[in-house]
Amino acid sequence: MDIIEAINSRYSVRAFKRDPVPKAVLEELLTVSQRAPSWANTQTWEFAVAGGKAMQELRETMAARAFAQDERGPDIPRPEWPSPYKERRRSNGIRLYKALGIQKDDVERQLKWFVDMYRFFDAPHAIFIYTERDLSVWAMMNVGLVVQSISLAALNYGLGSIMLAAGASYPDVVRRLLTIPESKQLVIAIAIGYPDPDAAVNKFRTERAPLSEVCTWHGF
Repeated sequence: MDIIEAINSRYSVRAFKRDPVPKAVLEELLTVSQRAPSWANTQTWEFAVAGGKAMQELRETMAARAFAQDERGPDIPRPEWPSPYKERRRSNGIRLYKALGIQKDDVERQLKWFVDMYRFFDAPHAIFIYTERDLSVWAMMNVGLVVQSISLAALNYGLGSIMLAAGASYPDVVRRLLTIPESKQLVIAIAIGYPDPDAAVNKFRTERAPLSEVCTWHGF
């Protein structure tokens, strides 16, 4: 697939087929993704990949915590977005709820959708990305680069993905089930698998700000 086509066609998949992805495919995907650039080639990322019984236990445990509204304790605090970012986030949420047919007063469906995030949208696999604690902020830059590589390379294998802060919201659960040491900080989770092409939610696409809002030109 052409790289520009991949960038333009990638989207956040929120409904997956149950079919597992062969381990060899995921190994190849992650090996290729490690070609991502990083500060001085430091490669400050590590992966824990879940599938099968481990994935099912993660889904059930995380969803139960979310349904009970247990306080989240991510290793990396959730941001408070100022303008114009909070408006972009709100607009996206409104459009997504509209696409799903969820009314603003439908608390039951809103809660179900919220919990579905913690079920990883029933993806057969999740890739958890973590780093050593107390590294420079550049370590997070490195992680962002490898996450982008994973999400784009996935298309080559017919896979879809979604980055989930929800998957990193209860790091104690992830550490216990995947034996990740306390010395590591959990950054993000990626739900990954074969997209369900018939799911209405997979027709939803996010918008982007016009280039004129985010770019200035000098010397042209």
